[in-house]
Amino acid sequence: MSEIVLYPGNWLYNAGVVGLLVSIERVEKLSNYYGFNNDGSVSLGRDIFNKLDVEQRYFSEERISSIVGKSTLYRNFLQPSWKDKFHYFVESLFEIAETEDSTCCNLCYRKLALPEAKIQDLNSKDLEKFLDGIKRFDIRHNTMLGPSIGEFPNGFWDGNGSLCICPLCAFLIIHHHLSFIPLSDGSEIFINAPSFEAIWYLNKYAREVYGKEKLKTTKEILGISLIEAALKLNIQLGKWTMMNIEVVNKYKTIIDEKTKIDKVDFFSLPYEIVLLLSDNEIASLLDDIGEFSVLNLVLDGNFRRILELAERIFKIALKPEKERGTQEKNFMNDKVRLKKNKENLILFSQKLFKLYALIEEKAKKEVSV
Repeated sequence: MSEIVLYPGNWLYNAGVVGLLVSIERVEKLSNYYGFNNDGSVSLGRDIFNKLDVEQRYFSEERISSIVGKSTLYRNFLQPSWKDKFHYFVESLFEIAETEDSTCCNLCYRKLALPEAKIQDLNSKDLEKFLDGIKRFDIRHNTMLGPSIGEFPNGFWDGNGSLCICPLCAFLIIHHHLSFIPLSDGSEIFINAPSFEAIWYLNKYAREVYGKEKLKTTKEILGISLIEAALKLNIQLGKWTMMNIEVVNKYKTIIDEKTKIDKVDFFSLPYEIVLLLSDNEIASLLDDIGEFSVLNLVLDGNFRRILELAERIFKIALKPEKERGTQEKNFMNDKVRLKKNKENLILFSQKLFKLYALIEEKAKKEVSV
């Protein structure tokens, strides 16, 4: 089967690629049409463009993406009159190829274009007009990040309102929202990395753990996701990947009583912390400990406090429960939440001592490399 190889780029492009993969599994259930590669890329079978249920995924009531604008004054990806041409556009992506005659795309950095013969075969001036209309990044592609057509500059792209975009990227990024994980405060997050396999699994685990754990911060979500990845994946994250893992956070901020605007922020953990959480032995021990108070000490790089916590818990554990003072009891209630840890404080403190030792050992190895 002929394939298109997609390489990681900026977060919007990466979210679009992963969003398409999510939709392929959700709508057509054809996960065998893509595969992750060791260099961080993903191979997408070209034949998938002939198998996508365009009507179901984009135009039905259960659609995964609304791409038809309500009016020509506020256009999304497609004007209503071009709806029938969009089917041809998706199918024609099967034949997209690099050509020196094309302008370099500012998202994928390739010169991809649909063959002129394909457009002519369709005998469609509307399709040609449609393709011409989507070759510059604007609100048709993304109402939050794209600039107004011919009017306002684009802050996300450093004020550049003339970014070139190839037909494939124009198609991919309309799926970007499917990669984001909705949080209880109304914001959404997406974990980005320079590897599609890492992106896929980190977001998969983030979605799973957020659904069952009482995670309060983006930092905790990313930390738990890295631990889950270390425990469940047979791949080792490379140094470049670990140094470039970030959380993209989309949210609305209030300007005044009548105005809310969309904003995008970014959060990342220091490489040294990602390195620790990606270590199978450390990840396994943190998972076994299960206390967010301990996890946050690691996430904050406050390793000495882990040792101090272990020492204090050990001293308290040596006392009969009747002899423990109010201050000690309050301390234990604050730092030790899980029943399994409360019932065996000696073992819990030993796990903390071991965790501190493993972190120190890992740090020394990293310095010596």
